[in-house]
Amino acid sequence: MPDTVDALLEMIRQPQRSDAAFEAMLDLFERDPAALSLLLIQAMEAQTMRCEMLVAASELLPDEDTCEVYRFAWSSFKAGSSHGLVSEICLQAARSAPGLLRDDWDAVLRLSESEEIGGLVWQHLPAETGYRWIREARTKPPLAQWPTRNALKASGIAELQLAANELGGPLDEPWGTVELEARAGKESRTGRALHGRRGLHLRFGAKIQRVQLADFRSVVRRFQRLHPTWAGGKSRTTARMGGRLEGRCGICGAPLQRLLDLDVRLVGPCSIPLVTFGLCLACPDTGESGWCHGDPVFFRHDEQGRPDAHESQELDPRIVPDASTVLLDLEVELVELPCARWEPVSYSGGWQNYSRVGGAPSWVQSGMYLSCPDCHRSMFFVVQLDSHVPLTDGSLMPWMNGGMLYTFWCDQCLISAHYSEYS
Repeated sequence: MPDTVDALLEMIRQPQRSDAAFEAMLDLFERDPAALSLLLIQAMEAQTMRCEMLVAASELLPDEDTCEVYRFAWSSFKAGSSHGLVSEICLQAARSAPGLLRDDWDAVLRLSESEEIGGLVWQHLPAETGYRWIREARTKPPLAQWPTRNALKASGIAELQLAANELGGPLDEPWGTVELEARAGKESRTGRALHGRRGLHLRFGAKIQRVQLADFRSVVRRFQRLHPTWAGGKSRTTARMGGRLEGRCGICGAPLQRLLDLDVRLVGPCSIPLVTFGLCLACPDTGESGWCHGDPVFFRHDEQGRPDAHESQELDPRIVPDASTVLLDLEVELVELPCARWEPVSYSGGWQNYSRVGGAPSWVQSGMYLSCPDCHRSMFFVVQLDSHVPLTDGSLMPWMNGGMLYTFWCDQCLISAHYSEYS
């Protein structure tokens, strides 16, 4: 096995690389998945250039082998390593095994300077460490204060969150509250959780997956067929997507389309057994924050969970609905994966399947929990859909030109809401 790993590392060092090393890594994974831990550790020891193949190997690493690799990467980072693969794996550890990083909070803060870290890691930050960081941050330029600000906002400690408002320049309301909730995942006034602890990945059948992967290189298609978020886990239930609904858009008057029939109780609080989340895809795309309306859109549901336009939608007689964009009517699986590493709190690209119900949202940008237009409470996150939802014409739905659609629920008022972000 060492000979195989050495040969792979030598392939990476070649000045002109093809997909041969990537294919060889996939061959190794299919023969002996545990060998990837040796590959990654030796690559970090040799400070081999961070490359696509090694990042892919870290994503295929079996859950039972992650701790060994995470510990090696974390020890290397604390010792001063600036190797790109070391940082990449430490960021993975921060998302899925934050307990491994709590022995050196200053190192965690330094790690967050390269890429923002959210999730549970900051919610165990000692208050005295946070106050020391505030004192130190005040001596730095405003831009250099942002990593500290972001960490304290996600800590869940009210006093630290309040003190963090002074760092990096103040944000006017309501954006200060919006930022706080997006980072902490809790309602600012009450501390109420705005997302569930674990989500379920939304997975399409093999025929649809071939369409979703068609534009990728052959080696990437092979990799995604092996990736845990596309192929692993245990199916919990199924849900229906697509098809026209009786409810209509309050802006253009077109029929809504079924985004997803979902038992919200799987992922959060809900007083009715089934909610049909609907959306209008017939309004012209304005290129702003909502899918096509320039603002988040809201829908009121009846006791059977069926959606219709909320009163906040105003009919625009100038709009001519475009009925050409139609979601494919199909059944999808909701799959449970055993490891939290596949629920990142920010969209970091790569090849994983980001479409999920429940858990924490993966924000493409800064993120925003929408407020219910009736009761004004922050709404609970229920669904995110990446730009790979199939349409009847054989193409894929490009939310805001390749972004992510986020869906929220207010159980008190039976109101749903949607908006999109893109990079």
